[in-house]
Amino acid sequence: MRIAITAKGEGLKSMVDDRFGRCENFVIFDTETKETTTVDNDAKNESGGAGGKAVRILSLNKVDVVIAPELGPKATEGLKAFEIKAYKKGNSATVEEAINNYNENKLEEIKFSTVEEHSGLRKA
Repeated sequence: MRIAITAKGEGLKSMVDDRFGRCENFVIFDTETKETTTVDNDAKNESGGAGGKAVRILSLNKVDVVIAPELGPKATEGLKAFEIKAYKKGNSATVEEAINNYNENKLEEIKFSTVEEHSGLRKA
């Protein structure tokens, strides 16, 4: 399984980014190989549609699960279309904590949009 976490840096010690579509990077952790890769989120500078573009990045990287702070309506719909499950980061401060909290079933699944459209743009 491949888990993507919104991140402000690279690797397991990175802080979890408070945005989805406009996060700096996605840190992807492979639960089978235990390998970690960092993927630049080139959607972060878009004037609109960053959430949808970020979903495509996750899909191209064959992600099964994403851990994020919040999700807007377009991101939520896109993740469902690609069958990528989403979970709220909860009190996870770092990528490593988010993975551990996910493995311990401490994160709440996101089934519906948790913020309005364009919320990430206001946080940029």
